[in-house]
Amino acid sequence: AVINLLTFLFVVTGFVYTFFFRTGAGLEGYVDALYFTVATVTTTGFGDIVLPGIAGKLTAIVTMIIGISLFVRLAQALFRPNKVFFPCPQCGLQRHEADAVHCKACGHLLNIPDEGD
Repeated sequence: AVINLLTFLFVVTGFVYTFFFRTGAGLEGYVDALYFTVATVTTTGFGDIVLPGIAGKLTAIVTMIIGISLFVRLAQALFRPNKVFFPCPQCGLQRHEADAVHCKACGHLLNIPDEGD
């Protein structure tokens, strides 16, 4: 999830730099493009750098929507408990909650070994 977010930031920064910062609109530098992208994705939006025209507004809207969804995915990945790889002998489901007693797909009794066994 972190890799996805960072990749998105740098791809959008490159897009913003290429199509908006190099057109002579008074915006300059890759760092300013990165600053704009981070401020937009985090919905901080200081307003000191604004992309010109309708294309700039649409770019900012799409960046915010995708960026927020990537932040939500990152939060889910950080706070969701990890699953254990243990194939169910009956249905073959591979991943289960660490404290699972029964398979959530078929209900078969699981004997997942832990550190105490």
